[in-house]
Amino acid sequence: MLNKLFYELFEKLKTEKDNDSDRKSGCFNFFVERILDEKYNLKNIVSSKTLTNYYNKYVEGKNNNSGEPKSDLKNSIAKYLGYNSYSDFEKENIQSSIKINLNQSIESNQEIKRKTLKKVVILVLCFFTLLFVLNKYYKTENCIIWNIDHFETSSCNTKDGINNNFYKINIENFKKVNVDNNTEFFKNGNPIIWYGKSPSGKIDFFTQRGIHPETLEELKPITEYIINKYVFSNNNDKTILE
Repeated sequence: MLNKLFYELFEKLKTEKDNDSDRKSGCFNFFVERILDEKYNLKNIVSSKTLTNYYNKYVEGKNNNSGEPKSDLKNSIAKYLGYNSYSDFEKENIQSSIKINLNQSIESNQEIKRKTLKKVVILVLCFFTLLFVLNKYYKTENCIIWNIDHFETSSCNTKDGINNNFYKINIENFKKVNVDNNTEFFKNGNPIIWYGKSPSGKIDFFTQRGIHPETLEELKPITEYIINKYVFSNNNDKTILE
């Protein structure tokens, strides 16, 4: 508490209108001569040099042999600063210190909460930004959409988009085709045309295995029965595959 006592003493002495110095030696000399000697009639209780040493020791932290000031000096300084005694000065400043520490603690906790909230907000924003970027530029989706007679690649967010990771359709070779008597249905005995029913019940034909684009039902490989029933309308054209 002595550091605060001598610090406030020096600061107040610098504001005295009759004191024309702001140096330690001049201020403390003014305090000895004008305050202690003349105002309080306390002569020879301390010198300006000793006050300077006290200030250097307790305020500036410089080691010296000045010791600790006597009670009458501490009380006189406290009285000059507006207190009844040094004891009152201590009590008042201890309470102030507690209030300051409490306020600082409250402010510190509030600052910690603000910083924590700020970090949480930043993390949430970073997360959603990363999610947006990944969703827009680094999707592993493989969706397709039907366009008249073929599939095209599409975003999975598009209406009627189909996830081709599940069906694995070769869209480059998958097409809806019209067939007739001249269509080649088999190659080396294996079917090269697939078929499926539309929602209206019509038989549609396609060039690859896959799904019907409207019903999403798995297509079936062409058979002699389907050819004879839905392609060859003339009985003379119908044949039995060897």
